[in-house]
Amino acid sequence: MLVEVSKKEYRRRFTTDPHMFISEAFIDVVENKCDRVVRLMKEDDSSMGLIAGIKDGVLKSPFSAPFGGFHYSHEYQFYYTISNFLTDLKEYIRREGLKGLSITLPPDLYQANMNAKLVNAFVKLGFTMVTPDICNWVDLKNFDGKWAKYVVEQNCRKAVKHGLTWSMVNDRESMEEGYKVILRNREEQGRKIHMTLDDLLAMNWIVPVDFFCVKNTEDNVLGVGVFYRGHEKIVQGIFMGDDLEKRNLGIMNLMYKHCFYHYKNMEVDYIDLGTSSFEGEPNVGLIRFKELHNCITSLRYTFTWAP
Repeated sequence: MLVEVSKKEYRRRFTTDPHMFISEAFIDVVENKCDRVVRLMKEDDSSMGLIAGIKDGVLKSPFSAPFGGFHYSHEYQFYYTISNFLTDLKEYIRREGLKGLSITLPPDLYQANMNAKLVNAFVKLGFTMVTPDICNWVDLKNFDGKWAKYVVEQNCRKAVKHGLTWSMVNDRESMEEGYKVILRNREEQGRKIHMTLDDLLAMNWIVPVDFFCVKNTEDNVLGVGVFYRGHEKIVQGIFMGDDLEKRNLGIMNLMYKHCFYHYKNMEVDYIDLGTSSFEGEPNVGLIRFKELHNCITSLRYTFTWAP
């Protein structure tokens, strides 16, 4: 049986996080976006645990992040440990009179072994698998400056020829201008942003937030990349976008190239470039663009269940 425990007790059992979105520091920042945060574990076994938020009667992990998922003592859990935990999770939903649950697992980049067993167990136990989102990431260990297609380097040269430059920025003015570029980019594609610039910069209290801009010769921001360094070997691309009217200048080609080199020089192993689909619907052009830049394509799974 699963029981709710205090933050202190939960953290006595689970001292490390598979990723930043289930860390206490992150949960503290976003807990006001749900009705209540619960920390669940089995009475007699601390092999697995779950931090989730209850929102409108539904248990959610995440409740305000790209993905959530489980804590575990190590990634090589026995299959029956995982299966029993998910069975008890159903019973917890029933016992508490909740409407259901929704859990989005991290991409395989973070926990391939656990995901394989979790996905199998979710399906076998009758959870509903939402159409998986397509996500992309790049292996910097094997990045040598050569691209899947030569057109990437051609576009980088075009950007330089037009006087575009890439740099990390720390001044508020550049960040505000860059945020407006991202905002327009998303609006023109019919997508919303759920974070203000202040929300974004407030994450600096939790993890380093890197803000990169591509500017033209008039010092106007044409492209933006925002990354979280919340993992020892993986950085996350949170927002990347450009001025759609000037996209033919090779803005994002230049952004990708310099960001890859920047993090490779920092001895980062991987860049998680997020999803290339929305609620399961693929953005074919974005997938192609990322794959041209040596990205690996994989799946991110979400499961739901209602009694």
